[in-house]
Amino acid sequence: MSGPTVVGGRVPPSPQRFYVRDSGERRLLSDARTDGRTIAGSGLGSVVRTGADSSSLRTPEGRSCDLPGTVMFLSASGGVGVSVFAAMCAWQCVRSGLSCALADLDLQAGGIDVTLGMEAEPGLRWGDVNAPLGRMEPDALRHELPKWEDIPVLAADSWAASTPDWWEVQAALRALDEAHDVTVLDAGHSRQRRELRPALAVLVTELSVLGLARTKAELAMLSGGPVALVGVAPSWTSKTGTVDPDEAQDYLGRELMGVMPKDSSLGRSVLEGTGIPAIPRRSRKLVEAVCERIERECCSSTETGGRPAGSASPGGSSGSSGGSRFGVLRGRR
Repeated sequence: MSGPTVVGGRVPPSPQRFYVRDSGERRLLSDARTDGRTIAGSGLGSVVRTGADSSSLRTPEGRSCDLPGTVMFLSASGGVGVSVFAAMCAWQCVRSGLSCALADLDLQAGGIDVTLGMEAEPGLRWGDVNAPLGRMEPDALRHELPKWEDIPVLAADSWAASTPDWWEVQAALRALDEAHDVTVLDAGHSRQRRELRPALAVLVTELSVLGLARTKAELAMLSGGPVALVGVAPSWTSKTGTVDPDEAQDYLGRELMGVMPKDSSLGRSVLEGTGIPAIPRRSRKLVEAVCERIERECCSSTETGGRPAGSASPGGSSGSSGGSRFGVLRGRR
């Protein structure tokens, strides 16, 4: 039997294998989701296909997708913690009594299940999605997804399977949107985010000169729907090298809902592959404020024929953006 090709004295790692923590130790785990299989009882059909490439993800002009119960988290800068912040907001929505799903949109560089430490959980991923007619059954999709803190998660697995076509992506997102009060979408740097019209976009802004310039350009390209801005200090600099939030607001011409505080224990947990053990105390006020805004934007769809809203957030009495929960920006000079 011939072994793997050796390049430069090293055996290249398999793209279908990665490390996870198990019983307090690191071990090498083979991904059980790689070969073709059928999702039993879901009506979703054969789930792994070959031959797809990034060109299949390009949505034709005019094929935009309305998602009245979806909030899209994105950033013009990479590595600012968008995935972690999106997951914490989804967790808070569930705590507030809303049904919520969490999905990757960056199908080529995502992997939010790895971020959450649940990559070994069985269930459907984006590489398993098959909707040749552009339609998926919402309840069947929800049933097949792995759960994190009672949240169905549709994660990208570009290292293990082919990517779905653009109409399949939109079919899955519409199904999630129909099946839940709120769908939290981690958009990353996905090209497809331009074709989506969510109820709300949460734009995480790096408080650096370059980060603010990128954010301003991103704001100009968004579709015109509601946008909430959240600031985050650059990870590579001290507090003295960060643009003041008031100056950032003046430059962008928009108010920041707050600034995400750094939490070394949370960062260490995510980097070690153990996920998010809890919403950090210093982040709760901002997370609650964003979730109140999400509930107002997503659950108002009943007025236009959308799904019934879930129960309101406990303690969410603030009915306007000027409420006390939104005052977390001041005093951070």
